[in-house]
Amino acid sequence: MKEFSSSTLRKIAVLIIIAGVIVAGVAYLAINSSHSTGRVLNVNSNVSGMHMTRIVSLDPAATATLYALGAFKYLVGGNCFDTYPPNESLPNVTDYPTMSVQQIVNLSPDAVISFTNYSQSQVNQLTSIGINYIFLSSGTGTSMSLIENQTTFLGMLTGTVQNATLINTWMNESLDAFSSVSVSNEYTMFYALYPGSHGTWTAGNNTFMNQIFSYSHLINIADIQSGFYEISNEVIVSSNPQYLVLDQYFNDSLINSQPYINTTAYKTGHILNIFDDNIFQEPNFRAIFAIEWLMEKIYNTTVQIPPFPIALQYNPEPVQVQ
Repeated sequence: MKEFSSSTLRKIAVLIIIAGVIVAGVAYLAINSSHSTGRVLNVNSNVSGMHMTRIVSLDPAATATLYALGAFKYLVGGNCFDTYPPNESLPNVTDYPTMSVQQIVNLSPDAVISFTNYSQSQVNQLTSIGINYIFLSSGTGTSMSLIENQTTFLGMLTGTVQNATLINTWMNESLDAFSSVSVSNEYTMFYALYPGSHGTWTAGNNTFMNQIFSYSHLINIADIQSGFYEISNEVIVSSNPQYLVLDQYFNDSLINSQPYINTTAYKTGHILNIFDDNIFQEPNFRAIFAIEWLMEKIYNTTVQIPPFPIALQYNPEPVQVQ
């Protein structure tokens, strides 16, 4: 019997995987002949006349938004990071660091929603067999306004524009309520996402998280650079924040060391652990509750925001905020 080298075996394995994807794609085309080629879509795309009834969501923020819109029935697949709605039983599709094209094809969707830039080859595999690829922003450049646009976009794709309008109106009324609060002395703060090689990863300007802090009447010391980035220990010390806001999974023991022990926040005990980083890090309508919670915890101020306009089985407001 002929023996193969390890490199040859790896090549054979890759060919088998590729062949499997091709066969699955052909099978998908056979039962979906009306969809010759899928499209790559974003909030600026013209989706007039399109209606998605079979969606795979690789984006937890989109899953939550579709549920609130009343379009959860159109989801045929989700991801392991979904937290809202709770108790959902969608098949989880592998989505990080690469999505599983095979798992997606097996679910025969109209579209896949993503917030991560997957390889062009994987995107091409989907569109070539008639599956639309929808990219929603979640990093640098994401804002409250873009969140509203993405809500409208998903509403257009699922025939729930009326509910999208209700959600966006609720968001704007809530943001107006936060803005109208008078705070005589706004605190400076630093958000510790996770430790880096030479500092701490955080959220700077041009991020929706920075807008969360701004609407909460907090001055983000990291608002000197765009996007999510690693800020140096020296800048943290020199900025001397009055509050430290720690991500849910940030190791609290790190606070008892440089650079944090020299800050006013540490000396006064103004250290706040966020209760659920999904509420803060997933760009969707639930960011309103993150602002509400921060205002209560830091300024002891209860802001009267309007009730959520759509009756849902699962309350979108976290228990910790109620």
